Amino acid sequence: MRRTVRLPIAAAMLGLGLMAASAAAAAEQPPPDIPDAVVRKLVELGLENIHRALCDGFNQCAPATPAEFANPPVTIEQAKGAVLAGSRTAYARWCRLDANRRSILPMTRQLRELKFNERQTALMAIVHGIQQDLVFKSLRAQGRCDEATRSKLDAQLPKA
Repeated sequence: MRRTVRLPIAAAMLGLGLMAASAAAAAEQPPPDIPDAVVRKLVELGLENIHRALCDGFNQCAPATPAEFANPPVTIEQAKGAVLAGSRTAYARWCRLDANRRSILPMTRQLRELKFNERQTALMAIVHGIQQDLVFKSLRAQGRCDEATRSKLDAQLPKA
């Protein structure tokens, strides 16, 4: 029950910061300054749900510990990268581009290059997924992606 009530409240609190991140993801502008409090809330939501992710191959991750809530396994700056990637993925899906190949795979490749362990990667994936879902729902409510946005996004996303 507690999680059911907290998620809509948290989603409402995150709205402004998340939409700023999503607008920058599709526009040719520098990444927005996403408030740390917004990112912290997303990391907290990720930790509350990390037990649903896979770690160590095919095993579910262990639930987050109090120590992880106090000192998360990713930094705020690292989590901001997942928020921006989630926004890009939402826009790619909305504009009917290959979101997996052109947004998600580059993010996971970067996490491997940074030597993230499986738990850190799982948390980043959850943060990415929360952001992607919130932004995609907002975009879908606006209707279809217009051709100008699709073309601009297509030019910005990696081709491979």
